Amino acid sequence: MNKENVGLSAGSGGKEMSELISSFGFTNRGNWENCDNDSATLNMEDEKKLVFTSDSFVVDPLFFPGGNIGHLAFCGTVNDLSVMGATPLGLSLSLVIEEGFPREDLEKIISSIKKLSEEYGIPIVTGDTKVMPKGKIDKIIINVSGVGVVNDKDVLTKEINVGDKLIISGGIGEHAVSLLSKRFDYTTDVVTDSKPLIRELEAVRDLVKVAKDPTRGGIAAILNELCEKCNMGMLLDEDLIPAKQEVVKVTEMLGINLYELACEGRFVCISSVKNAQNVVDKLKKFNSDAAIIGEITSGNQVIVKTILGKRILPVPTGRLVPRIC
Repeated sequence: MNKENVGLSAGSGGKEMSELISSFGFTNRGNWENCDNDSATLNMEDEKKLVFTSDSFVVDPLFFPGGNIGHLAFCGTVNDLSVMGATPLGLSLSLVIEEGFPREDLEKIISSIKKLSEEYGIPIVTGDTKVMPKGKIDKIIINVSGVGVVNDKDVLTKEINVGDKLIISGGIGEHAVSLLSKRFDYTTDVVTDSKPLIRELEAVRDLVKVAKDPTRGGIAAILNELCEKCNMGMLLDEDLIPAKQEVVKVTEMLGINLYELACEGRFVCISSVKNAQNVVDKLKKFNSDAAIIGEITSGNQVIVKTILGKRILPVPTGRLVPRIC
């Protein structure tokens, strides 16, 4: 019997992956909601929701300026809970390890997870470990699942209106550039932006309607995703989108799209005009580059206003930079 290939390569873009997942046709979601969001939610008693997410990490290299695969796995999972407005309660930690993996490297990875767990009061409560024969996987794969809780009124899936403001919590592209600098052995002062976003989101949760962390596919992916879900458009001002000069230079040197680079310690949120400046002021206490970068419009496209005029920012397609998150 002939078998059809999946048709994806390492680093395939968000559009292709989304289409593949949609083709699986999972229709029985039980009582779970927001199954197509960063985390799924389940109604509980006392007007609360249980929030659940899971993510797998296959990063190359495992260690990079400012972080490692363990640090990234903790932050990425916690942030998927936080952008829903949830308070994380606990995480699972599952490891698939290649035979012969250095014990010293494993201890460094686990140590970074333990440090974050203790600092943010989010326990690792369960998990699993498997060892694969040498050559069957590339060093180590980490899967982390997380659960949290949120009051119904605080779930960040509120209605968006034309005129609402788009806000980003800091400069973009720093995680990807730090990792690529290690992979391709060039010198840079840029370190990963990877960090838990709990405190920033707690500071603005009552002032924003929606929040998303621009991981795989960067802001290009998540803004297009939001446009599709709310059936509205966005107008971005390129001059207002914060990015370190060194990050911009690296993207130009490597020929990659700044807006498609993963961030692991940033989020984009949408706020009313009334609350927007207050949100920025609160976020600037954590990162001075926080800024309003655009607004919600009619239509269903993401448009970027540049010095040369306006252009469409499309959904990332084709081969993205692989294995950076």
